[in-house]
Amino acid sequence: MKILKLKCKLITPMFMAGADGETPELRPSEFKGMMRWWWRAIKAEDNIEKLKREEAEIFGGTGEEEGKSKVQLKIKGISSLNIGNNLKVDYNLHWCFDRNTNSLAGENAGIGYLLYSTVLPNRERSYIKNGYEFELTLTFMNEEAFKKACASLWLAIYLGGFGTRARRGGGNIEVTQVDENNDINLDFICDAKDTSQLKKFLERNLTEIKKICGTNTSYAQLEYTNLKDARILIFDPKNDWKEALNFLGEEYRKFRNNNKSQIFETATFGMPIMHSGFSTRMVPYDNNKERLSERWASFLIFKVIKSSNNLYFPVIVKLSPGGVNYIGMEEKRDNKWNKSNVKKFTEKLVNNFLNGLPKREELIL
Repeated sequence: MKILKLKCKLITPMFMAGADGETPELRPSEFKGMMRWWWRAIKAEDNIEKLKREEAEIFGGTGEEEGKSKVQLKIKGISSLNIGNNLKVDYNLHWCFDRNTNSLAGENAGIGYLLYSTVLPNRERSYIKNGYEFELTLTFMNEEAFKKACASLWLAIYLGGFGTRARRGGGNIEVTQVDENNDINLDFICDAKDTSQLKKFLERNLTEIKKICGTNTSYAQLEYTNLKDARILIFDPKNDWKEALNFLGEEYRKFRNNNKSQIFETATFGMPIMHSGFSTRMVPYDNNKERLSERWASFLIFKVIKSSNNLYFPVIVKLSPGGVNYIGMEEKRDNKWNKSNVKKFTEKLVNNFLNGLPKREELIL
């Protein structure tokens, strides 16, 4: 039996709820769901059937021969669960809606912009406050599959987050202690002192993870979001998570606000986008210029990586988009959405945003 035991601490507030959808708690199923997602992203497999088979060998599946998940993940709380009910009030954050500019303004507007759906007035979501400590244990019987599961967990921790708004800085965690009774050649504790060291830390571990997972190196276009040719931007460290997340949010907010007239191009930051009093929307379309779905998650991830040196690094991960070929404008008539215009999907505006950001280190996978 293979076991990986990590002692973890929340860096940023986590918006994750129990079965009732309201009471905050850490759910192993959501952690495993993120591990699955990152496994697919790093695998970058263009053969979807092969991807599903290999995924089932690690995490289980719904097929007759796939069975239940072969990964056992347990979470045990260490410190007292500190629940917050209003992020803005609890952390004494300041922002307001400026009607003159039609956008958020204030000292902490960047945080409000990134976490907006959790801080809407009278609709605030309860959450677990930063600093909460817990123990995460991963158990597996098969060594090869165990290494792949550990690799996907590393990706979820260092490139993503957990819970609602995970792509916008919510639910970031720090690993503070690792059980030494394992032979995984991955560094789960980050001790970077500057952006250059953090880049080397990420590069070293990602190189090993690609070997472990057998990342596909073909040039075939994938039908799902993945890590092939992804960009990781690392910015100078800040004093705490609020300063780090606010920095990212402010840069993003200002760019979006300055380019809001480019309605097709800004849709590449995530869809749907609603216009004209919710009577017009932008949604993803496939190669046949037909609606792919009503939602498409942004391929930009904003996060905070905390090192053991008590430094908080703002980080942006740009994933490689897949599956979306066009952006469709739809208008609502007779309670139905009807296609009115379609344009080719392009990453130009996203790349303009990233290329215009302040001094940083950058890693390309």
